[in-house]
Amino acid sequence: MGSNKVGVLTLLLLCVFLVGSNYVEAQICPQFCEPNVDYMTCSSSGSTILRPTCINCCQATGRGCQLFRRDGSAICN
Repeated sequence: MGSNKVGVLTLLLLCVFLVGSNYVEAQICPQFCEPNVDYMTCSSSGSTILRPTCINCCQATGRGCQLFRRDGSAICN
């Protein structure tokens, strides 16, 4: 009976360890469109200019992208 409790406790601790080791820091982004965005570039697409329909700084930086105004100045720093 005692070894059964130890086995259950060991299994429980192992599960807690495995679930806890997969912790990823999440970022919550507001849902609004940045009004002055003309184009963006992303590290995944190289120097290709992309024209997003609705994006903001939080969403862009989370994807590895940079937003720019019409004059070429960066929006998110």
